[in-house]
Amino acid sequence: MLTLLFAMIMGAGQLVLSQASKEVFALGGLSINGLLTSKWLWLGIFIYGFAMIFWVYILSRFDVKYAYPISSTAIFFTAIFQAVIQRNMPSGSYWLGLALVVAGLVVLSIGKKV
Repeated sequence: MLTLLFAMIMGAGQLVLSQASKEVFALGGLSINGLLTSKWLWLGIFIYGFAMIFWVYILSRFDVKYAYPISSTAIFFTAIFQAVIQRNMPSGSYWLGLALVVAGLVVLSIGKKV
């Protein structure tokens, strides 16, 4: 359960950093001033910093060979968040690919408490 929460945080972080890239580059390209003044970039850095500390906590409780694959569900949460928040719906083949990834993770985690 903790690993899924981590994946959700990472998915949210991806969406925030995506917004930061649009904001920073909308001003005519990459600039130090744009980076330093982007609220989205600072929020993304905060989210990723928190996620890193949370990940270290997770690894103190679970074997990395089981926790790490579950963390890859961040791609699923990123797609969900993007579809809901930005109204940018992935294609059917993208969802099929995600379903296969999740099915593989279920097989990996059978009988393991992560």
